[in-house]
Amino acid sequence: MPVSLQINLAPGDYPHAKYILPHQLKVLTAQVDEIILTVDTKPGNGRFADGWEKYQSLLNSFLYDEIQQEFKVKIVPVDYSSSVIKNVSQYFFGTNTMPLKDFRGGPFYAYFFGLYSAKNNLLFHLDSDIFLGGRSQNWIEEAAALFKSDPYCFVVSPLPGPPHTDDILKDQQVINKLGAYAWQLGGMSTRLFLIDKDRLKTDKLVVSNPSARNQVKAVVQGHPNADLPEHLISAFMNKHYLKRIDFLGTGNGLWSLHPPYRTSGFYAGLPDLIKRIEINDLPESQQGFYDILDEVCDWTPARDKIKNNRWWKRK
Repeated sequence: MPVSLQINLAPGDYPHAKYILPHQLKVLTAQVDEIILTVDTKPGNGRFADGWEKYQSLLNSFLYDEIQQEFKVKIVPVDYSSSVIKNVSQYFFGTNTMPLKDFRGGPFYAYFFGLYSAKNNLLFHLDSDIFLGGRSQNWIEEAAALFKSDPYCFVVSPLPGPPHTDDILKDQQVINKLGAYAWQLGGMSTRLFLIDKDRLKTDKLVVSNPSARNQVKAVVQGHPNADLPEHLISAFMNKHYLKRIDFLGTGNGLWSLHPPYRTSGFYAGLPDLIKRIEINDLPESQQGFYDILDEVCDWTPARDKIKNNRWWKRK
C-alpha cells in the first residue's frame, strides 16, 4: 500500500529544522512513496508567531535550495483560500468551515490541510522537531500491516523514547501491552503518527471547545475557541473504540524523542545531539522517556524562564 510522508513546518521552525529535517528525511525517504513538506503561511498570535518574519525567507531558501536538491520532496504552502478551507473542512468534519488556529493561537487548520494534501490514504505525519532513533528501514511497512491485522487500529507511532532494557515506558498512559516493545497507549499526539485517512470517510471529527479556563484565555488573547486537534482525534477514537499503537519494530526498530523546550544551548548542540541519537549514545536514564531529559540537554534556563514569568504574573 503506497504511503505519504507529511511534515509540518512554519518559519519559526527554521533554527531547528535546518538540522532535524535532513535527519528525518534520511531515515524515512526510502520507506515512502511521496514526501510533502507543508509550510504554514498564516501566523497566529503570541508565541506561535515568534520568528515568523525573521526566518520566513531563510526557511524558504533552505527548503527550495537545499532540501529539494537532495531529497524528492513536494513543498506545499498552506492554502487559506475559502474554497480550500471548505474542502478540508468537509473532508474531516463534514462542515463548510473550521477554525484556522486553536485556542492558544497554534496551528489547527494547517494540520488538517497537510493530511488532506497527501495523495495516499496511508500517511505518516511528523512535526519538524521530532528526532528518530533506531533508523529502521522497515518500520513503516511493519506499521502498515497493523491496520490490516487489527480493524480497531487507528493510529500507529514509533516507540516513545529509546527502548528500555526492561521493556517499559515512562510517563505514558498505558492501556495494554501488546508484545515486546509494543503498546496500546491512551490519547493521541499530533506530533507524529501513521494514519489511514480512509477511515474518516464515513465518520467525521467534531470540533469542540477547550476547558472553561482555556476558553476565557482564548477570548482574552483573541484566539479561536477551538480545542487542540489531538484532543478532537482522541475523542473520536474513544467514541469508536479505536486504538493507538506504539511499537519499536524489528531489529533496532524506530523510536522517537521530543525536545520539551527551546534554549540557546539546545540549538547550539543540535548537530552533536542528532549524531548521538542516531547511534543511541544516550544515558541509561533516557531509556523509555519520550521527552529529552536534562542528562542529555540542560533545560535549566527554560525552566528558570518559566518560573520567573509565573512569579512576575503573581506580582
